[in-house]
Amino acid sequence: MTTITATRQPTDRLFLAGLFFLTSSTLLLEILNTRLLSVVTWYHLSFFAVSMAMFGMAAGALWVYLRPASFSRARAFHNLFLYSLLFAIGTILCHAVIVLTTLDIREGWDATRVLLLTMITVAIAIPFFFSGVVVTVALTQVPGNSGFIYAVDLVGAAIGSIGCLALLNALDISSATFMVAAVALLGTTCFARLSGKRLSLAWLGVAGLVTVAALINHQSIHGLRVFHPKGNTLTYDETMREYWTIHGQILLHPIWEEGGPFYWGAGEGAPSIPGMQLYPLVIDGEAGTAVTGWDGNRDELEWPQYDVTALPYHLRPHGDVAVIGVGGGRDILTALWADSTTITGIEINGAILDLLENEMRDFVNLANQPEVQFVHDEARSYLTRVDRHYDLIQMSLIDTWAATGAGAFTLSENGLYTVEGWQIFLNRLNPDGLFSVSRWYSPEALSETNRLLSLAAASLLERGVTDPASHIALVARNSVATLLVSPEPLSATDLDTLEAVADRYRFTIIQSPRHPSDNALIRQVLNAPSVAALEQATSHEWLDFTPPTDSRPYFFNILKPGALFSDAVDLEELGIVAGGNLLATYTLLILCGLSVLGVVLVILIPLFKAGVPVLPAGVFPSGLLYFGLIGTGFMMVQIPLIQRYSVYLGHPVYAVSVLLFSMILSAGLGSFVSDCFAVNRSSRWTLWLPALIAGLLFLIYLISGPVIDNTIDQSLLVRCLIVVVIVAIVAFPMGMCFPLGLRLFREYAESCLPWMWGINGATGVLASVFAVAISMWAGISASLLIAVCCYAALALPANHLRRALH
Repeated sequence: MTTITATRQPTDRLFLAGLFFLTSSTLLLEILNTRLLSVVTWYHLSFFAVSMAMFGMAAGALWVYLRPASFSRARAFHNLFLYSLLFAIGTILCHAVIVLTTLDIREGWDATRVLLLTMITVAIAIPFFFSGVVVTVALTQVPGNSGFIYAVDLVGAAIGSIGCLALLNALDISSATFMVAAVALLGTTCFARLSGKRLSLAWLGVAGLVTVAALINHQSIHGLRVFHPKGNTLTYDETMREYWTIHGQILLHPIWEEGGPFYWGAGEGAPSIPGMQLYPLVIDGEAGTAVTGWDGNRDELEWPQYDVTALPYHLRPHGDVAVIGVGGGRDILTALWADSTTITGIEINGAILDLLENEMRDFVNLANQPEVQFVHDEARSYLTRVDRHYDLIQMSLIDTWAATGAGAFTLSENGLYTVEGWQIFLNRLNPDGLFSVSRWYSPEALSETNRLLSLAAASLLERGVTDPASHIALVARNSVATLLVSPEPLSATDLDTLEAVADRYRFTIIQSPRHPSDNALIRQVLNAPSVAALEQATSHEWLDFTPPTDSRPYFFNILKPGALFSDAVDLEELGIVAGGNLLATYTLLILCGLSVLGVVLVILIPLFKAGVPVLPAGVFPSGLLYFGLIGTGFMMVQIPLIQRYSVYLGHPVYAVSVLLFSMILSAGLGSFVSDCFAVNRSSRWTLWLPALIAGLLFLIYLISGPVIDNTIDQSLLVRCLIVVVIVAIVAFPMGMCFPLGLRLFREYAESCLPWMWGINGATGVLASVFAVAISMWAGISASLLIAVCCYAALALPANHLRRALH
């Protein structure tokens, strides 16, 4: 084997191209993993993909630093070839491990399930370990302009973060992962040429074969797929159709042979229609609905009126209607039954609209109706932007009972269930219009119902309403309840109709202006005359009934942290929703434990085994503090902003892609510019740089809410550009901190650099996990304020290190 010494200049196009392909594939894989985990496991694990990517990269960098004999400059191109190849292979193999592992946590955690989660965690991190090795070798062992090399690294990563959006709209998650490996193999080909490998162009052929494999896998029902979503075993066959978008996986199952209709909460007398054709539609392995066959005959649309979700149409027939979340089109059919004048179906998932408007157009016959208009958009943004008002806005059952019970959405941001979101919906109603929200309901435990009513009351109070109870009605049937909220008090005619419908279909009126609830908490919430009084009314020892806001948009997280450690908590009394919260929160604690264990075993123990460097008094702890603060601070910015802008952009994948794109590019530019600043005793950046970053972060803390409120009506592209600008402004100086710190420490000893890399990576990994818990219980803004404190405190170790220089 021939080994070429790394003496070429980094302007060598093969080297730069190889690095570009490798970093692009790395970010592609990171974002794909966020979607993969939200389908394979629960939504509250998807953020963990970001944490494990950082963990793997940090471990890879440390591996290079602690093994100088294996990673000499003479072996640089060979190592680039070898570890880029391992990244490509690991990407496919580790993906297979994840999709073939059955992790069902609905029954709680035991040793076996923790072991399976550990295996998934390791599988996520392994490819990023290899990528971390490649990037570290490229930046430290290939001679030339390191700033230019770093720029190519970051441009590749930024392109990868955006490229994921296109990749998932074209392929399923497994085939897209094959394509990630193919892109990485393009880098392997470049590095093979540089290292003088024989038949180096053969790796280009391998990349082509993997691309073909991706396309074949996408078309074949026997290929690699998500086989165990949410712990369920799934078998693919010719009768099933699968669709992927950035919003998730959609599975259209074979026709349900038992007939229909499909009801959420069927009232008394609800007809069964043998022979009615229904296609079960499942989103992300759990959330389900049905695509109902209809020939367009209005005389056959009597059945929707029996469902409790149809309640608002009894009160507002012949009106202008907006439906949030079209799904299989069931609510659209109800609106047609009510002879609605116009029906606007707002759906964020383009694959669902493609089914209804194209592939199954004549089966469902909804797009063929002149009063029906479908809109592909995020509901908050569209309803803010559109210049019209509605008699009814309906939002029914965005998730499933099973998913809620398993805590699937507990840690997920949801902008449809915040005070700011409901303000938009109420503002788009006519004065006597109705906002209808159907949710899961349990008469034995009203945990989620209470929070829903708290949200309704707060939204009305913010509008100046002093008697929310007169504007609200809550009616249930079986396990589903429909909430009606109106900008004006419900009229006597409304209440007469409500009572007549409830009597006819045997619905239960839980709350109405004429029938106050038997539940004391509900009465206190709806009778609160002010926001302050509402806060007092929602006080509970274990449950959080406070209305969610955009800064704390966790509607589905009802359990307070104190309940985790109390033997007095009765889960049966709290109900399935709070029980799911407890399960999800225990999952978060387990992930925290795995993160700590991984950091100790993979980063800290190897560092201590390598030895603590001998430095002047106070220098080593100051260095650890410096790099620990920027590791913690960086992730306390990244994770909260992803959470906040998930609400703003309408989906977490948009937020992850756009935010990483902006942070990577801008921080990279800042790192490049940092070479212009001297590192010596007279340097003043140790004072003004931390102050600048802390000030900019505090400014973002102040303006995020107003910016979101005043620009939510803009198009998705404009909102993405706004996020890019906001993030870039603060990421630019943040990107200076790490390279300046490394240069500062090089003035003392090269031997201490592995410690600084390791501590930065360790604190970043831990902070990314703990940021989720902080945002969930204290609010997204709390995590951002911690970041402000971290960067403000950075001046202390930075100045100590500067003054200690000779």
